[in-house]
Amino acid sequence: MYSFLFNNLRFQIAATVFLLIIEIIYFIRPKLRLLSSRFFSLLMISVIIYLIFDYASAICLIYMNQVPRWLLRFTHQGFIFFLQSTLSLIYLYTDLYNRNQKRYSKFKISFIACLYIFSIFFVIFAPMEYVLEPDGIYSYGPMADFVYLIIVLYMILITKNAIVSYKKGINKKEQLYIFATMGLWTIFGFIQMLVPKMLISSVGLTAVILLLFLSLENPSEYIDKETLAFNSTALKLMLGEYLNRRKPFYIINIDLEDLDILENQLGQDVRVNLLTDIRIYLVKTFRLKIYRFTNQSVTFILARRYYFRKEEILEKIQKRFENVWSIGETNVMLNAHLDVITCPTDFPYDGLISDLLTFIQESHSYSTSKTFVRAVDSEIKENYERKKNLLLFLRQAIENKEFEMYYQPIFNVKENKFTNVEALVRLKNKTQYGFVSPEEFIPMVEKNGMIMDLSNIIFNKVFSFMNEKSLRQKGISHMELNLSGLQSVDSDLPLLMNKLLTEYNIPADSVNLEITESVAITSGYMLKKNMDELKKMGCSFSMDDFGTGYSNLSQIVKTEFEVIKIDKSLLWPCFDEKNKSLQNAKMLLETLIELMLKFGYEIVVEGIETQEQFEYLKKQGITFAQGYYFSKPLCENDFIEFLEKNNK
Repeated sequence: MYSFLFNNLRFQIAATVFLLIIEIIYFIRPKLRLLSSRFFSLLMISVIIYLIFDYASAICLIYMNQVPRWLLRFTHQGFIFFLQSTLSLIYLYTDLYNRNQKRYSKFKISFIACLYIFSIFFVIFAPMEYVLEPDGIYSYGPMADFVYLIIVLYMILITKNAIVSYKKGINKKEQLYIFATMGLWTIFGFIQMLVPKMLISSVGLTAVILLLFLSLENPSEYIDKETLAFNSTALKLMLGEYLNRRKPFYIINIDLEDLDILENQLGQDVRVNLLTDIRIYLVKTFRLKIYRFTNQSVTFILARRYYFRKEEILEKIQKRFENVWSIGETNVMLNAHLDVITCPTDFPYDGLISDLLTFIQESHSYSTSKTFVRAVDSEIKENYERKKNLLLFLRQAIENKEFEMYYQPIFNVKENKFTNVEALVRLKNKTQYGFVSPEEFIPMVEKNGMIMDLSNIIFNKVFSFMNEKSLRQKGISHMELNLSGLQSVDSDLPLLMNKLLTEYNIPADSVNLEITESVAITSGYMLKKNMDELKKMGCSFSMDDFGTGYSNLSQIVKTEFEVIKIDKSLLWPCFDEKNKSLQNAKMLLETLIELMLKFGYEIVVEGIETQEQFEYLKKQGITFAQGYYFSKPLCENDFIEFLEKNNK
C-alpha cells in the first residue's frame, strides 16, 4: 500500500543530493555581500528546512496510524510554511535583479509583509485532510489549493517585474534567466497538480535553485581568473550596493605605476604575480574583499567596522610598500599610490555607478600629489567635472558633426613641391572649452564607443573636400589620415572606407593611412587583417610618430608600411645647443634614416621649423618634410590658396 509513497522518497533524495552539492560550492567560495546574495543565502537555508519537513511529512503519512495527530499536522504545516517562505525569497531575490539591487520602498515592504502574514495565518488555521487511497496516502484540502494559489501569485509577480525590466532594457540577460526559471517552475507545478501523489515539488524547487545559481549567483562570474581577486563587475555591483545604503564609506585604489617597466624587464607574469601578492597580503592582514579594477590596480572598500580603522589600515599598507616585494628570486620596490575617495563627500549617493568608476580612475590620473596616500582635492574634482561635461559636449559635437578639418602640407623633397597633405581633426567650443586637443578628445571618444561615428564624420569631410576641390589636379597625390588604436582594429573600417571612397569617387591609391608606432607593435592580428584588406583596395600606410613608442626595429620590419614618419622628438634634440648629447642625438637620427632607407621605406620627418633643420635633413636623403617651416595646419580655403601659390 505504501510502496508508491516510499518510491517517491527517491525524488527527495535526488533533490537533497543536488542541493547539498550546490550549497557546498556556494558557501565555500568567496562571495559578495550584495543584498541579493544575502537573500540567496536565506533561500538556500529555507530550501534545506523545507526538504527536512518534506521528508518528515512523507514519513508521518506512511506511519500515520503510529504518530500523534498533532505531529502529522505540524510536519505538513512546516512543509507548507517553508514552501511559501522559499517562494517569497525567490520572488525577493529575482526582484532585486529587476531593480538593479536597489532597496525596497516602504510600500513594497508592507505589501510583502502583509502577504507573508496572511500566508502564515492561513497555514495555521486552514483545514487539512488525509485520505487513504489504494495506491498510497495523500493529504489535501483547502491547504493544497492555497499552495497552488500562492505559487501562481508569486509567478505572476516575478514574471511581471521581469517583463517590465526587460522592456526598459535593464539587465536583459538576467531577465531571460528569470523567464527560464519561471518556465521550469511551471512545468514542475503542472506535473505536481495533475499527479498529486507524485511528490516532486522538492525536485522542482531544487531545479529552480540550480538554475538561479548557475545563471545569476555563480561566484565564478565575479572572480578575476588571473589574480583570484573579485573582478570589475563585482566592484561595480558592490559600489551600487554601498551607494544604495546611503551610509559613508571609503574607496581605496592601489595603483602600481611601474608595472609596464617591470613587465618588460622581468617577463609577462610579473603583473599578475604582484597583483596576486598584494591581494593575498590585504586579505590575510585585514580580511578585506579585494577587487582587480584595472590592469595595474586593485581596489577595496572600507565601510561599517572597517570605516573607523581607515588610518590604521592605510598606515600598515604604506609600511608594507616601503619594503621589497619578491618576484621569484628578484626583489623589487614598487612605486605605488593609494587614492582615497570618500563617499558621499567626494562623490554623491545619487551618482551613477559608471561615473563613480570613472572618478576612481581620474582621481589617480589627475592627482599631482607625491605622497603615498592621496585624497581627492579641488583640482581633481574640477578636472573630473570638466571631463564629464566635455564628454557631453563631444556627444553633441558628433551628433551635430561640429568637427572641423585642417590640412598641413607635406613637402616632397625629390619633386620639390607639395604632393602630400595630412588631414587633422579639430574641435572648438566657443564658450566653455575653447580649442580641445585631439590628444584629449580622441581617447574619450574611443573609450565611450564613438570612434567609428567620428571616423565617419572625418572621412566624409575629407573625401568631400578632395572631390570638390579636385586636389589631384592641384598636385596632391596623397591625403594622409590618422587612425587611432581602436579605429585601426575595427572590423568595419575596410567596409566604411570602401563605401565612402566609392561614394565620393576618390581613388584608393590617393589615401595614405597613418598608424602610430605603439599601435602598430601591439595591435596584432586584427590590424594586419585590416591593412591587408585596405591594401588590396589600393590604400597605403605610414608608421606615425616613430621614436615615441617601442622603437622595436625587429617588429617594425615585420609590418607592411611604405612610409616611416620620424617624430619631432628625434629631430629637435639635434639642434638644441643646451643639449650636452647633441652629437649623439644627430648620430642616432642619421643612423635611423640611413637604416630605414636601406629597408626601402620612404622617410617623412615631422616638426621641421627652420631652414637649417630642413637643409640638414635633405642631406640625409629624406623623402618628405613636414612642419611649421613650410606651413601650419590650414583651414580648407587657406590650404587651397597655399597650393595655388606654392604648387605652380
